[in-house]
Amino acid sequence: MLKTTRALAASLTLLAAAGPLAAQQLASRPVPSVGVESFTFMSPSMGVKFAVNVGLPVGYKAGDTKKYQALISTDGDWVFGGVYNGARSLMTQQVIDGMFVVSIGTAAEDGEEEWTRRRIYEFSPPDWDLKDTFGAGVAEYCQKFKSAPEKCTGGAGPFLNAIAKELIPLVAARFPIDTDRLGLFGISAGGFFATWTIFQPNSPFKKYIISSPAMAYGDGTAFRLEEAWARNHKDLPVGIYFGAGVLETGDGYLEGVGKIVSGMSHLSGMLGGRNYAGLKLVTEYHPGMSHSDVMGTVVVRGLRTLYGKATEPAFDIKR
Repeated sequence: MLKTTRALAASLTLLAAAGPLAAQQLASRPVPSVGVESFTFMSPSMGVKFAVNVGLPVGYKAGDTKKYQALISTDGDWVFGGVYNGARSLMTQQVIDGMFVVSIGTAAEDGEEEWTRRRIYEFSPPDWDLKDTFGAGVAEYCQKFKSAPEKCTGGAGPFLNAIAKELIPLVAARFPIDTDRLGLFGISAGGFFATWTIFQPNSPFKKYIISSPAMAYGDGTAFRLEEAWARNHKDLPVGIYFGAGVLETGDGYLEGVGKIVSGMSHLSGMLGGRNYAGLKLVTEYHPGMSHSDVMGTVVVRGLRTLYGKATEPAFDIKR
């Protein structure tokens, strides 16, 4: 993630039902990476172009009919490399079974401003009045980027629909992906989106790897969704790995405003206290790391924890 000043860097990382389409509507684009095929596609429901990267399972050959699990990563080109490299390393070591890693978001060439503007909208929940401290900062960014009021925040629902109803069918038509074995990764604002998605009835995901989620998004939305889920459901049959850097706890913006570590810890505690039979929940705090550099560790630990062939020791803060 590109940074200018510390305040801007922290802000940028935090802020930020159409039917299936024919597979040929994925338009190839060049990418200088081993084991990766890259595309763009225009979302008919959202009216915007997305960059898509498909990281192939180690040893995969075109025409392979075996069905593979897949991890969907938000933030497009900006995060894909770190996620796929971690997964590829673990596949090579045979720590995890083969998987596709598919990213969706903006392309690197779209620039940092477009990346930030889009993620603020696509990762944020509906019905956020922006009157809280963090929301006021989001509103300022929307003014700075000249976002139309209806495109400032509230795009999480349309974005999830674009992933579930448009992207996944497109990619699964082209590659042998088992759509019953899907996971979702997100960091920061994308981590909030992944957290929000856990409680959505149309979520296609069974596993979530979440790095430093910006829990101030939506002014408590994630906690209200969790409470509503508990009132209406007796189980939450998913795997969730939460991870953050210990150094984030002392950051005045990331924690003081964004409530990354405290919010993540609170939600983890609430979920752990529900005693859901089908929930696998692990939360870890990584020493000597902060918001951006902890992501690689979270990816590897999350994959080992939720996808590992053998049980790995982990610090579980279930309560």
